[in-house]
Amino acid sequence: MSKEEGRTVAGTFWTLSPVVAITSSWQDKVNAQIAVTVITASIVHTVPRLVVGIWKGNYTHEFIINSKSLTIHLLRKDQLDLVRNFGFYTGRDRKKLDNIPFKIGVTGSPILDDVHSYVECQVINTMDAGDMTAFLVDVVDGGIIGGGEWMTLDYFYYAAPQEWIAEYGEKLTRSVALSLDTIHNISYKPWNP
Repeated sequence: MSKEEGRTVAGTFWTLSPVVAITSSWQDKVNAQIAVTVITASIVHTVPRLVVGIWKGNYTHEFIINSKSLTIHLLRKDQLDLVRNFGFYTGRDRKKLDNIPFKIGVTGSPILDDVHSYVECQVINTMDAGDMTAFLVDVVDGGIIGGGEWMTLDYFYYAAPQEWIAEYGEKLTRSVALSLDTIHNISYKPWNP
């Protein structure tokens, strides 16, 4: 197997992952973003844990680091507009949750009113990955709101308008260029809760 084949195999975990909206709050501000790196981190069903990867350049990263909480929302296939709103722009420049109905959950993070489902989480550990942080989170609450079929990144690429794909591609290219400068700068300092 070559390194290129390894990249192809690893990419499968990215494109087939669910597209999720991550929300968090800090200092009376709320923000949302799109993420595709959420995986299970426990085989004990009664103690659900997840690993959530958040790029350090995302505004929401600051919220999660400081509040130590977040809410993960599975999006339905009919919610492409939320992917664009939360994933194409930064919360530093616009209030992404304006005109999006939500309530504040037990962790203090926003819970979107119209999604497939959600889980509220508390951060219990982190791992620096250079350009991103892997947050180990405990699920403290959650629920199914609308149900239906949830969206994968593969589905987004199939269903979104071509101009959105081009716009996202440009954003992703810029983000990757920034990541290349930091991806190997990993801090091994233990997380202090």
